[in-house]
Amino acid sequence: MGLNTVRPNHAPGAKYFISTGKDTPYCRRQYKVMLDLAKPPRAESWVQGFMKVSLHSDNGVIRNLDLTPNGYERMEHGTSRSFVVTHPDDIGQVKRVEFYWEYDMDVLQPRSICFFWCNDHLYVSSIGVTEADEDGSRGKRGVLMDSKLCSQGPREYADIASRTSAVFIDKCEDQELLN
Repeated sequence: MGLNTVRPNHAPGAKYFISTGKDTPYCRRQYKVMLDLAKPPRAESWVQGFMKVSLHSDNGVIRNLDLTPNGYERMEHGTSRSFVVTHPDDIGQVKRVEFYWEYDMDVLQPRSICFFWCNDHLYVSSIGVTEADEDGSRGKRGVLMDSKLCSQGPREYADIASRTSAVFIDKCEDQELLN
């Protein structure tokens, strides 16, 4: 009883990639982008919209990674959200993130329509970027690079209006010491 299997003719220790592309290079790096949302008094309890990030490091730039390829995401202020994106380039540790936000008014959802009396801004405390290790291991050892990036400015969060961007840099500790 049982199933007959065919063993693959691969060398021991061969690498397998969870995400692949349709063009060369086929392998894709996975980046986990974690958003910590602030909840200042003027913020709505939730907003929905589209998000993109550009990741900058000493080794290169990855521009316009879409965090919402399947449509808008509902974001609740005061919570954290994670998104996994893939790209063929390995740029190393991320030093700077440009975060783009666009509010989505859905006419089929009357509570999402925002004109004069509501606030369509997204408030972000910090952004974390983690690159998954290419060897496919699990747990803490599967993390290659981890960066926590904070907004520039006097507040502890970035106030991002619809259709605008905010810049986050890896100087969180320096800003906390100044406060």
